[in-house]
Amino acid sequence: MDISVILPVYNERQNIGLVIDELKEVLVSLGKPFEIIAVDDGSTDGSREILKNLVRQHDILKVIFFRKNYGQTAAFDAGFSAASGDVIITMDSDLQNDPHDIPKMIEQLNAGYDFVTGWRKERQDGFFLRRLPSKIANWLIRKMTGTTVHDLGCSLKAYRRSITEEMHLYGEKHRFISVIANSMGARVCEVAVNHRARQAGKSKYGLSKRTIKVLLDLTVISFMQRYQTKPIYVFGGVGFMTILLSALTSAYVLWEKLALDIFVHRNPLFMIAVVFFLTGVQLVGLGIVAEMIVRSYYESEGKTAYSIQSRLGF
Repeated sequence: MDISVILPVYNERQNIGLVIDELKEVLVSLGKPFEIIAVDDGSTDGSREILKNLVRQHDILKVIFFRKNYGQTAAFDAGFSAASGDVIITMDSDLQNDPHDIPKMIEQLNAGYDFVTGWRKERQDGFFLRRLPSKIANWLIRKMTGTTVHDLGCSLKAYRRSITEEMHLYGEKHRFISVIANSMGARVCEVAVNHRARQAGKSKYGLSKRTIKVLLDLTVISFMQRYQTKPIYVFGGVGFMTILLSALTSAYVLWEKLALDIFVHRNPLFMIAVVFFLTGVQLVGLGIVAEMIVRSYYESEGKTAYSIQSRLGF
């Protein structure tokens, strides 16, 4: 199997049949073996029944049904695990991503890149609720992570299989896939892609929840990018600096006692020094515990963050 296309599906009954037909037309023209893996993320609008019918009509279609809604990140991860292609494509199932961009993304993989991500230069979404927050988020993520990718939220991406096999996704990290690929040492390329206005259904992304989640995930990704395998460096470093500050404060308190005859029980600086010392010890201890957790993480068996109800077409 040369090409695997992963389609997360959540309440897209009006679009899913059309996107599979369009995808099949494009992939057949490439003349290579392919499969389409639709991951139903707990749809409640009838998408599940439509997918069950479609899998009987298309022998290239495979479907994974989640027991409930776990999110796009879990859908991507389940698709990566089930895919058998050397080239993995991810895209949305709302018809806003254009399948006709897939051939040029595969060309970039053939040119030597490991990961190709789409850039929606002419994005067909509302400005204030979608494009403006996205621009701000992309700028902030680029500044904090050092990535050069412009459009971090585009789902249309192409991967070599070696990248997806190492990429373990959880939480809502799909927005940071480009950053994760970059931190893995992958050769990353960004290509301009066609973006279409939504014709049917509703967007699943809300601004209020999304903003907080992006900020929290950005904090985690930024930390993991720098200290994933050495958390003791950040916790221990801050801890020892705090202990040093405690020692300097204590020395100053001692000087005040000897030179200025200021009693310790009347000097608030002494209590501040004690707090600095206890905080430093706790941070060093936290760093050691984090090191133990990291080692357990890398040595333990991998577990998924989702539950699969059934599979069809495999």
